Amino acid sequence: MRRSLIYYWRVHLGLLLGTAVATTALTGALLVGDSMRGSLRDLALERLGRIDYALLAAHFFRSDLTTELPMGHAPAILLNGSARHAKTQALAAGVQIQGIDARFAALFPESGPILRDALEPSAELRTSASSVRLSSPSKPVESSKPTPGQPFPALVVSTSLQRALGLELGDAVLLSLERPSPTYRESLFGRRATDDLVTTLRVVLTGVLPDSGAGRFGLRLQQHLPLNAYLDLQVLQRTLDQQDRVNALLIAAPDSQHQDLQQALDQHLTLADRKLDLALHSNYIELTSTRFVLGDSIRTAALASAAAQQLKTATFSTYLANAIEGNGRQVPYSTVTSLDDPTGLYLADGRPAPPLAEDALYLDAWTTQELAADPGDSISLTYYVVGPRHELQTEQAHFHLQGIVQMRGLAIDPTLTPKYPGLQEEDDITAWDAPFPIDMGQIRPQDEAYWDQYGAAPKAFVAAHTGQRLWGSRHGALTAIRFYPSSPTYYQNLRQDLVDRLSPTAAGFSLRPVRQEALRAAAGATDFSGLFIGFSLFLIAAAALLVVLLCKFGLEQRTHEAGLLLATGYPLAAVGRRFLGEGIALAALGGLLGLAGAPLYAYLMLVGLHTLWLEAIGTPFLSLHVSGLSLAVGYLSTLLLVSLALWRTVLRFHRLPVRALLAGTIDTAAQRPRRRSTILAALGLVIALTLSVLASMADAATAAALFLGSGTAALLALLALFAVWLRAPTTSRLSSSLGLGLLNSTRKPSRSTLCTSLVACATFVIVAAGAHRQVEWSDDPGTGGFSLVAEAEIPLHQDLNSADGRFELGLSTDLGTARFFPFHVLPGDDVSCLNLYIPQTPRVLGAPTEFIQRGGLPFRQTLALTPDERANPWRLLQRDLGPGIIPAIGDFNSAQWILHKRLGDDIPIAEGVAVRLVGLLDGSLFQSELLIAEDRFAAHFPEREGYGYFLVETEQPSAVAAALERELAAYGLDATLSTERLRGFRAVENTYLATFQTLGLLGLLLGTLGLGILILRNVLERSGELAALSACGFRRARLGAMLLYEHGFLLLAGEGIGSVAALIAVAPRLFDPTPLPWASLGVSLGLVFAAGLLACAVASHSALRRPLLAALKAEG
Repeated sequence: MRRSLIYYWRVHLGLLLGTAVATTALTGALLVGDSMRGSLRDLALERLGRIDYALLAAHFFRSDLTTELPMGHAPAILLNGSARHAKTQALAAGVQIQGIDARFAALFPESGPILRDALEPSAELRTSASSVRLSSPSKPVESSKPTPGQPFPALVVSTSLQRALGLELGDAVLLSLERPSPTYRESLFGRRATDDLVTTLRVVLTGVLPDSGAGRFGLRLQQHLPLNAYLDLQVLQRTLDQQDRVNALLIAAPDSQHQDLQQALDQHLTLADRKLDLALHSNYIELTSTRFVLGDSIRTAALASAAAQQLKTATFSTYLANAIEGNGRQVPYSTVTSLDDPTGLYLADGRPAPPLAEDALYLDAWTTQELAADPGDSISLTYYVVGPRHELQTEQAHFHLQGIVQMRGLAIDPTLTPKYPGLQEEDDITAWDAPFPIDMGQIRPQDEAYWDQYGAAPKAFVAAHTGQRLWGSRHGALTAIRFYPSSPTYYQNLRQDLVDRLSPTAAGFSLRPVRQEALRAAAGATDFSGLFIGFSLFLIAAAALLVVLLCKFGLEQRTHEAGLLLATGYPLAAVGRRFLGEGIALAALGGLLGLAGAPLYAYLMLVGLHTLWLEAIGTPFLSLHVSGLSLAVGYLSTLLLVSLALWRTVLRFHRLPVRALLAGTIDTAAQRPRRRSTILAALGLVIALTLSVLASMADAATAAALFLGSGTAALLALLALFAVWLRAPTTSRLSSSLGLGLLNSTRKPSRSTLCTSLVACATFVIVAAGAHRQVEWSDDPGTGGFSLVAEAEIPLHQDLNSADGRFELGLSTDLGTARFFPFHVLPGDDVSCLNLYIPQTPRVLGAPTEFIQRGGLPFRQTLALTPDERANPWRLLQRDLGPGIIPAIGDFNSAQWILHKRLGDDIPIAEGVAVRLVGLLDGSLFQSELLIAEDRFAAHFPEREGYGYFLVETEQPSAVAAALERELAAYGLDATLSTERLRGFRAVENTYLATFQTLGLLGLLLGTLGLGILILRNVLERSGELAALSACGFRRARLGAMLLYEHGFLLLAGEGIGSVAALIAVAPRLFDPTPLPWASLGVSLGLVFAAGLLACAVASHSALRRPLLAALKAEG
């Protein structure tokens, strides 16, 4: 074997290198996937430090809860906001503002000392540092301890935020963040003015963290660098007026189970942590909320608890009426209470008041006297309600007076009215500091006298259902529930029973196993191993083809040797094993060489992802990870592939007689019958036509797959037809080199078909991939006609389409006739291709009714059934799918490739709540989120108030964007052109296509080498013929031209067949309004033709350089 390997070293070297290239490409692609998963995992663990779990809440809770838990923990305030350079006014939105202390620093050992030094408290404030040095971002940053006497608190930022704002140590920074509200902002007593919504804190930069460890901390699953800003916890608590309160606990408990931690929290979370108060009075127990409204889940739990302990209950809902009117008179600004049980109210004759009718009310004696009213009179209530865009609307309800109640019991009980800030604590009505307009001119002396004597006691009473109907909200309608126990001992039992019934989740708490989530998500939403195998497929196929050709040609050179061995008595199986053993030994050695090159190939791919293809991953964070499993899979797969190729080639010896082998005529002139090619061509055409007809009747997603199948079938059919033509008897009337070249192309049909097939497949891949490349154009349907996309870190509560709303926000006239479509936002993971992690819970937008009615944006698939739904699929969001299921619309690409969901699938988004995909958009602005109707959003997520996402219609997008960012900087608003947003999504797809084309060109180069070998073999076999032509007077230049015409024709045929089939495969793109990138396709096809022609020229020149006289003598 050794001497055989040495003697045929050229062929064996080619086999060795071909196997090495195939192994390198396949194994390297697998290592790219390993590197992606490993890097995502490293990144996830790095940004969490020692954190295993996170207790997050939609509101603030007591920080001393941490002292009651048995595990390591760090209380923190985690908020989103914006940062602005105080001097240059440079603005950064999307800043993660975190209030921390030494316990948080202990969770990040490497960057902990920096945080402790830079944020260490001084005698007065947390101050700025007088001397801090900043080192390289890749190294720990040094900071000295702050000195006392500085007027502003200290700030530590990540390097990414420092670069975004252009900060230097000692610079002043203005942080804007949302101010907590004691009540719901979308209620009557909610404060929605900018001063009540946003607080701005001036701080001084004292330290900068590298973009690792605490500098990269974040609970959101993303590979992008966060903009982190750290403050001392107590500073942020004082700023927000939340002393000793936090909204997050970061827990280090590596050995704890999620269920055990949840049980521990359930035991220690009190009613106060749930924003509830259970007060014991002389003859009743009262349940109220510090947010002044009891939600439906609280009401259900409270009534169930009372029923379990056989306690009588009464529910109350107290609201403010602007006026109580009757008989032409009015009493201004009075509270009205709805109740389900009038016990405690007494009529004028002393009898207990009976239950109220739906259209009836009771008035107290004082109010009745002011209105000169009698039972049966018509009484009206005028009151404010908060409209759908948070605007105040004046409503009026009419009743008949069912009775007059005495001034005792509930009629003079001011505790029925919650202690709203700015109202209850004031001594006079004229001193009220209300968040809604009050006409102080309506206040009379007798009103002030009533206030002095009875305070906020209700003056009117209506039925419970009436109150719910008039002023109930998505947050609830009740303001209090009273329990009437027979003994004070019921108090503790009731408290514990309520705690047991009210789950932390229903109260806005969420215990997340963030480390487990991160590790699950690190598997990646995109399989980069499969992706890069696909990208490298043509490269792998070209290497495999090269191996097959070299095997075939190598064995053809040794046919005489095989014949001699068989003629001297060697068994056929022994000869086959000998040749097969040599080939497998070479393949095994080549595979080992390929394994050595695989890490380099993977590393070069990572370099490409950090540079040329950076838009595919967003930020350079990848590092090389090599796994033994991938090396083994790549090596064994390639070895198996090469062994099969060798076995198939050796098998040919079994079909040839010894005489033919001795004569060296392994490839006889006998051609395969045309019938087989004709049948294949007919079958391919039938399949292509059938799939095309089916595609024309299918939805867009199915049609794309059917057209791809149709194009593939057409490719096979056209190649088969070309093979039929090559085998047909042909003559050429051209006596020129061109005519001879065309005629010669039909002499070896199998070889010519192989040459054409190689070019056709390369063309098919390049054209099909290039045709899907997205180009920019002015009327892109993906924008839906919207010019801008704006997102605010702090939600807005004003109507940007109204003059009053714009005036409240201080917006300029630059907005002109711009029309805004506001969306509620449920925070979650980005579900677009911009996020490499597997999304755990998607971000959800609540779409307003006017947006649903407007329609727009192209759909790929829908579940539309009615004509209205087909005309406007957005109406599907208003379907009723039953309890716990909300209809949702998402983007097709995000659903299929990131969420791995199909139309009609359910996706959980909260405990007991899931969305069902009823429509999928086609390349729209909404690739990062799912959309549901605004009313469903409000019903299921009442804690999420305000609007944080806007679509804008305007003819002056640049001016409007600049005005919004300038005048709403405190809200951290960032406005982006819709075309820019789409470009960001499509850049990822285009980058993948560019990667595919780049690696495809490498495969093309390798395929060109195989093509050159094929041509060289063809020319060498015809040396005698070329020598005869030369002897007849043909010059070498003419012979070279003849060979170029011959193989150039095959190249053109391959490009034509591949292009036609590819255009069939991408037929939907031909009818898409988005233009095709014809220029880049033309360049790609030109490169394919030039590479093939170069291979022809080199092979022909090499063959014609040989002495033709010797070849002529051999023929003789």
